[in-house]
This record gives sequence, C-alpha cells and structure tokens, in this order.
Amino acid sequence: MDICPQCQKEEDEELRDAQDYLRSHPRATIYELVDELDIEQPLIGKWVEEGRLTLIKDLEEEASVPRCAGCGREIKEGQTYCRTCLFKKLQSKGPQKNTEPEKEPVHEKPEIQSSGMHYKRHIP
Repeated sequence: MDICPQCQKEEDEELRDAQDYLRSHPRATIYELVDELDIEQPLIGKWVEEGRLTLIKDLEEEASVPRCAGCGREIKEGQTYCRTCLFKKLQSKGPQKNTEPEKEPVHEKPEIQSSGMHYKRHIP
C-alpha cells in the first residue's frame, strides 16, 4: 500500500459511497461521481483500473457496443446471442418429437444420410 491505514480507510469509505451511488444510478458517468460525491477523478480512475468500480465511459460508445438479444451481455460484432443464450435457445428447441403413433418396425435396409444430427433409439 502506498498510503497510511487511516487514508486507506477513508478511501475505502469513498469507494463504498461510489458503489452505492452506482447501484442507484447505474448509468452514471465519472463526471457525475465527481460532482455528486466530491471524489477526485484520479481516484475514481484508479478504482476503475483496479476493477473495483465499473463505469460507462461514454453513452455513445456504450450504445455502439453489440449486445446479446437474450441477456444484454456484450458480444462480438455480427452475433445476435452470447454463447450461454444461444445454448439455452438451442436446448429449448430440443429434438423434434414424432406426433404420429409408433408403427411396427419394417426390416429394410436403412437409408444412409450424409449430414445432420442422428439419434440412436434404444428400444427395450
């Protein structure tokens, strides 16, 4: 630590104040924190660099970041869903169930398919 214990305690209290403010004002910028809480901008920058505080840098920049259509998580350009939501979406579709009544199996040579997903049926 590069500061005395008393100053560290005060800095931690300011950090908690900033975190509380951001919980109630999630879109607040660094400038709002400086104005509303009277915290020095370099100190806020230090917390952001350390990962102890997350701020929106610029609303235009934030709006240009691609987001997942399912959960809002940041994704790569050209994607619609993050991996988690895409997996959930694919799982929710699941294998298509046959709605027709089951017929007696015909003992013919099975057709060979060259692509697609195959399921092996287990009949007890």
